[in-house]
Amino acid sequence: MQEEISAHKGKSKFKEVTMAILIISVAFSIFQIYTCAHGLMTAVLQRSIHLTFAVVLVFLFFPAIKNSRATYFIDIPLMFISIAGTSYLYLTFDDLLYRLGSPTEWDLIFGVATILILLDATRRVVGWAIASLAIASLAYAFFGDQLGGAFGHQGQSFERIVSQMYLTTEGIFGVPLGVTATYLFLFLLFGSVLEKSGVGALFINLAQALAGRFQGGPARVAIIATASIGSISGSPVSDAATTGAFTIPLMVKIGYRPVIAAAIEAAASCGASLLPPVMGAGAFVMADITGVPYSTILTHAVIPGFLFYIALMFVVGNEARKLKIMGMPKDQLPGLKDALLKSLRLLIPIVVLVFFLAVMHTSPVRAALYSLVVMLVTTFVYNLVKPQAKVLLKDLAEALTEAPRKVLVVACACGTAGIIIGMLGLTGLGLKMSGLLVEAAGGNLALLMVYSMCISLTLGMGLPPTACYIIMAVTVAPSFVLLGVPLLVAHFFIFYCCCHAPIEPPLALAAYTTAGIAGCNPITTGLHAFRISLSGFILPFIFIYKNALLGFGEWYMIIEAFLSALIGVWALSIVVVKYYKEPVSYFWQAVLTAGALMLMVNDVTLNVIGFAMVAAFSALNTSLFRRKTKDAVALS
Repeated sequence: MQEEISAHKGKSKFKEVTMAILIISVAFSIFQIYTCAHGLMTAVLQRSIHLTFAVVLVFLFFPAIKNSRATYFIDIPLMFISIAGTSYLYLTFDDLLYRLGSPTEWDLIFGVATILILLDATRRVVGWAIASLAIASLAYAFFGDQLGGAFGHQGQSFERIVSQMYLTTEGIFGVPLGVTATYLFLFLLFGSVLEKSGVGALFINLAQALAGRFQGGPARVAIIATASIGSISGSPVSDAATTGAFTIPLMVKIGYRPVIAAAIEAAASCGASLLPPVMGAGAFVMADITGVPYSTILTHAVIPGFLFYIALMFVVGNEARKLKIMGMPKDQLPGLKDALLKSLRLLIPIVVLVFFLAVMHTSPVRAALYSLVVMLVTTFVYNLVKPQAKVLLKDLAEALTEAPRKVLVVACACGTAGIIIGMLGLTGLGLKMSGLLVEAAGGNLALLMVYSMCISLTLGMGLPPTACYIIMAVTVAPSFVLLGVPLLVAHFFIFYCCCHAPIEPPLALAAYTTAGIAGCNPITTGLHAFRISLSGFILPFIFIYKNALLGFGEWYMIIEAFLSALIGVWALSIVVVKYYKEPVSYFWQAVLTAGALMLMVNDVTLNVIGFAMVAAFSALNTSLFRRKTKDAVALS
């Protein structure tokens, strides 16, 4: 749905709706900036006001009856009820603190109304999947005493359920929504300002200068540009739409089939949530759930994030050799020095952001504010120095309406996920699920990883990556901890699995986006994207066994883990394409697969054997290729 919201651009068949969207979006942005700069409100109030802005915008973007003013009779009352629910919390908040646990009749009325309206807004903007899960969790909490066995519980009263969902931070206004109401919005605003300043064109220009001349250059350009923009946007779908409009036609023009071009862009966009400094909402949620500072999470995410994109580079390199696709003509490429100078004004704010997060350990909110100020200053200076190519102030002002549009899906999904998490805690099902998963896996860590990845990908077909991660973090991550996996490592495994969902058919949102640009079948695109990014799927399994891949341990352990992972994904990239310098036989595919798997585990003997197997392939096949080349030259 994110691309549909972005495509709306504040326009509507009715002028009054367009005006309402613009006014509310600007007010939403001002509220977020003001509270982040001058101090956040009490958690329940900050989050409830944030959610109300989002819900009202959802009703404007997704009316109950499309293209008809009759929808006003449905949506306007719902908007006012949503506003009333938040106003009630604000006006009676002091009293609520003294009678918490003993809800009044008005508490219950506004609580039920808020829950129902949130579920309807989530259904409209995200779909039925997560809304249905929330409804099922509410039913389970109420009727759980009717169930027997492991899933039965004592049951919860109507008053207890509604008060926990509406009056506390253990329900709708919990940690997930807190992330979007504080950290995420400013990062989305920062990304929107960057986009309006021309970040897409400049990063693509820089990517062309860096990689355009190599074999399969446009595909490499797509990966670098998508990684650069995705590291700021944190959204796979918006990343695919932003860069895909340029990179997909470029790949097709130089010889890639449309479906392969679309698949490469979709696969690359999945890394948008994996690469610092933004990493979407998931990393912020991880910081709150685990209690680990966001800056620390960024540090641990660097190596696997870059390895994911290096793995994609290996795959597209082999694809290019297989299809005999060359690089772009030199006269069509920008100079590297010129590209760097042009990108400088946008790279400076990003460097500032990383500096305050990773070096100064400033809070994410402050780091985003400082970077936003630097972004505006550099843009102003650029306008003075290069008036012929200046960034218009009205374009920057549009960022105030872009950021609210981008947050709608996440805000509604996180609010609804709060219902699910609240019910898991209220009924004790979350703890039971962990034990049941460990029991189902027979205490086997490898089997638990396979189960978890399958569950993540299945849930991710109908849920945004962030919502999927939140549910998995509460239900599945504790299972890994029970088997001795460090808490942060367990959460990274779950997070990586959930981030691959946007390319997983049949509901592969990123693949649908790129397939629309390329004019090809989205299911086929999703399957190819899954194949292309398959070598990256090995990374979560590696850092479960080798925590050093996430930056834990001594420097030599980190280097060893990085090199073994690098060799492993290189070997798998050959298996995925079935081509190195020539077609690879089934025998060597089996050898490379076995070697890659041996490089995954934390066993020196198996690592050495795995390395020897991969090295044997490289040496023998390179020698054979050279001999065939010499024979061909001699015959000619």
